[in-house]
Amino acid sequence: MNTEQKNIQAALALKQFRVIFRSIKKHSQSIERKCQVSGSQLWALALVAETPGIRVTELADKLSIHQSTASNLIDQLVHKKLLRRERAASDNRVVKLYLTEAGGSIVQQAPEPLRGLLLDALEQLPPEMLVQLNSRLGELLHAMKSRDEGAGGMPLTDI
Repeated sequence: MNTEQKNIQAALALKQFRVIFRSIKKHSQSIERKCQVSGSQLWALALVAETPGIRVTELADKLSIHQSTASNLIDQLVHKKLLRRERAASDNRVVKLYLTEAGGSIVQQAPEPLRGLLLDALEQLPPEMLVQLNSRLGELLHAMKSRDEGAGGMPLTDI
C-alpha cells in the first residue's frame, strides 16, 4: 500500500470513529431527554432490575468501571430516588441495591439498548472478530503518542 492509499484508509477509519462516537452521543442524549438519566445511569438501573440485591462490587464489574466510579453513580441514583441501598442482615458491611418504583418506571420506558449502543453492537460480533478487534485496537492505542489508560474504567458518557 502506497502513502496515498494509506492516507485514504486512515481518513476512512477516522470517519468511521466519528460516526461511532456521534451515534453513541445521540443515543445518550435521547436517553437523557426521555429518562432524565445518563446512559451509564440507565445501564446501572437495568442491571439492578435484572439482579435485585446486586452488590456494589458486582455492579462495578458488570459495568466494567472502577468501584469508586460505581459508588458515585449509585450515589447519584439514590439521590434521584431511583435506587435504594439495603445493608445485608447477615453482614452489615454488605450493601445490596434495589430499584425504587420510579427507577423501575425509567427502565421500562427507556429506549433500547439499555446497556449502551456500542456494547450492544460489540456483543453482536462473532467471538473471533472481537479477538481481532481487541488486538487491532491495542495496536492503535500503542501507536498513540498520548493516551489516558484511566479512561478504561470510566463510562463513555463521562469521557
